Amino acid sequence: MLRLSEKLNLLTVKNESAKQLESLNIATSMRNYLQKILNTRQGSVLIAPDMGMPKIDLSEGIVEQVDKQNVLNMIKILLEKYDPRIESLHTELKENHNITVILSFQLLVTTRSKHVVTLFGKLQSDSTFELELQ
Repeated sequence: MLRLSEKLNLLTVKNESAKQLESLNIATSMRNYLQKILNTRQGSVLIAPDMGMPKIDLSEGIVEQVDKQNVLNMIKILLEKYDPRIESLHTELKENHNITVILSFQLLVTTRSKHVVTLFGKLQSDSTFELELQ
């Protein structure tokens, strides 16, 4: 499912290329929106005070596997709650060898319109999230 402005942009494109463009637009739209949700801090949205990630203490990093899994579970719950396009979401921790990245993870999203979007995510040392399409 696309946002209204994205649907209007597709009206000018025809048939097969429209399907490919629609899939790419859906994936890009989801990446942008999910990244915005993750970079929103709890309490900063007046109409939904619980929207966004809680403050995570990164002063000592996230070393323990249990702590990493807890953060990943928070991410999953948050994204499922605030993006109605998501039918299912699978998360997986990934190896990380970059000292500025606290946590690396993969998101496999299946939308209600049956599109599959794979995203690679990073929690940076400055507490920001970055998502990349795979």
